[in-house]
Amino acid sequence: MWFSFFLCILACVVILYLPGFFLFRCFSLDRPTCVACAPLAGVAFVSLIPIANALLGIRSSVATVLLPLFAICLVPYFAWRIAKRDTAREADGAWRWKMLVWYAAVGVAVCVYMFIKPLDGADSFYGRADNATHLNMVRYFIESGHWSSLNPTTGDLAYEPDSFKFYPAGWHCLAALASMMAQADPIVAINATNAVISGLVYPLSMFALMDKLFGGSRLSIAIGAVASLAFACFPWSFFIKGPLVSNLLSYALLPATLALFIWYIRAGVRSHWKGMLASGLICGVALALSQANALFCAYIFIGSYLSHRAFTRWDTAKKRIPALLGTIALFVAVWFALMQVPYLASIVNFDDHGGLNFTLMESIFATLTLELYANQPPQLLLALVSLVGIIAALRAKRLWLIFPPLYMLVAYGVSRCTDAYVRSVLCGFWYNDPWRMADCAAIFLGPIVVFGLTAVIRFVVRLARRIRSRSLSESSRAKDSLATTRAVAIVILVLFVAINFFPTFPNPATHKREYTPFGFMRDRIAREYSTERDHVYSAKEKEFVERVKGAIPENALVINSPEDGSFLAYGVNDLNTYLRHYSVASLTDDAEIIRKRLADVATDPEVQQAVNNTSAQYVLLLDQGISPDEGKWLMQTNEETLARWDGINRITDDTPGFETVLADDDMRLYKIVGAEQ
Repeated sequence: MWFSFFLCILACVVILYLPGFFLFRCFSLDRPTCVACAPLAGVAFVSLIPIANALLGIRSSVATVLLPLFAICLVPYFAWRIAKRDTAREADGAWRWKMLVWYAAVGVAVCVYMFIKPLDGADSFYGRADNATHLNMVRYFIESGHWSSLNPTTGDLAYEPDSFKFYPAGWHCLAALASMMAQADPIVAINATNAVISGLVYPLSMFALMDKLFGGSRLSIAIGAVASLAFACFPWSFFIKGPLVSNLLSYALLPATLALFIWYIRAGVRSHWKGMLASGLICGVALALSQANALFCAYIFIGSYLSHRAFTRWDTAKKRIPALLGTIALFVAVWFALMQVPYLASIVNFDDHGGLNFTLMESIFATLTLELYANQPPQLLLALVSLVGIIAALRAKRLWLIFPPLYMLVAYGVSRCTDAYVRSVLCGFWYNDPWRMADCAAIFLGPIVVFGLTAVIRFVVRLARRIRSRSLSESSRAKDSLATTRAVAIVILVLFVAINFFPTFPNPATHKREYTPFGFMRDRIAREYSTERDHVYSAKEKEFVERVKGAIPENALVINSPEDGSFLAYGVNDLNTYLRHYSVASLTDDAEIIRKRLADVATDPEVQQAVNNTSAQYVLLLDQGISPDEGKWLMQTNEETLARWDGINRITDDTPGFETVLADDDMRLYKIVGAEQ
């Protein structure tokens, strides 16, 4: 399994970095920036090509996705090379390559510690309701060849097909393609894809942003590698909240998008308008087809940056103030206009009360102490460094960099303590979900933490120089300056890393070890992905389903009770289940009859007809006779929700019309004999 895992990682790296690097070389960008931003092109076209394939009636596969991807990216590159228009400047080339490697090394190290090492197998998975969509969809993409973000499906026959549905499937396309390239189990490919996104794509994306923000300071850029990953919430909370893997991808691409925007604005839109237009389209598609709410994160950042540019463009206050207010008014007006768009309005008014459990004072405390996930311990040191960073940014006249994280932190605080209209205004485009706001805040706070750590280092350096200058001659002071800076920077960074990233500490009062924020998050990932812990779809149930596959004809349709964990059986075990979601909305007429009255198949002609219409031959029960209070169920499961599947759950060994095929403890496989014609 682990060999397949690393093959999938290699496949992901090739997909994301190789074609995109060559395409961005055509846009007057230096090579390190091209590497850092390459996944934007990879994600954009791996998402777009399957849409085109679906419209043309072409089955998506390695050949029909990968070949067009390389053609789209390499043809412009070779045309550009033939034209000999290499205008990209390679300033500080060797040093910036070293920084690229430094960011990658830090990212990989943190990812291995936080995600890969806690897994007890390359095919570990999180048995949560939202994850069923991801696991089932990736497998169905591979089997069906239909990868389009327009009307994507998990192949579930129990639900009415949508007339039109947009679901950003960029992450699913990437995982499916990696699985097919490496000939690996989809679950293994999913874990490898998430590892590449969190351990490589995000750190290198942050390198691009830090490079554009702090291009004149090597110290600040070097610190950025640590600052980017200093928050316990992102990207790690997305592994256990949902998991929100689509948002994981879009947020990882966000910094590179902002870096490109800043570079083109500074380089001059008139002289680089073609590259800016092409890059803008690529970025927009990549974010929209991974998870579109990242576009609104970019909107906040870009709005702040352009307001700053509008203000500094003029020399007098008479012109500066109207320019600033006019820009802000325009962005605010567009914001409220977008809230009224029918498709977006359903998102803005989404009823999410999952994190709405704080009082106002609790919310303020959690925000100020960077307690950015449920029950996560506060990051007090990081909060202090961020405060120093805000002061340093103000002194450096970089006020515009403070607004984006401040907005996200305020929105996070609001989303945790009130469901008033202000919550929809500030948080609506993110489904009113506090954790998405918190993770975006972590990204935007990265540069602020750089300011803070740089300020601390420079303060200590000045202090050290004063002490050492008394014993050094004038000629020796200049030589000693660089060495002192490096030594102080290394010591402070090591101390910061040791305190910020260390997983546990001894509590003298309780004589127990307490989790730090990173220790808490790592422990949650280890527990949720553990195959030894009893999940809604346990290891024992997985083994039973494997026996089921050996006892029935290949691809035989199996009716199941989804809330007992079998809604994951297709995505995890490739069992052709009838119900792959736990929702009862939009069920077909046959599915409605089956969920309510399947147990009556021996005597009810209508049930017999419904079963025959589906061609189902078997019934799978994984928690027969177990109540919600006793068994391991979904967090959404209770007596009321379980009763929705009463027609299936009432089946026992003595129910007429069913023949026991396999039995093990509370797990059963029945053959439906009461509907045979």
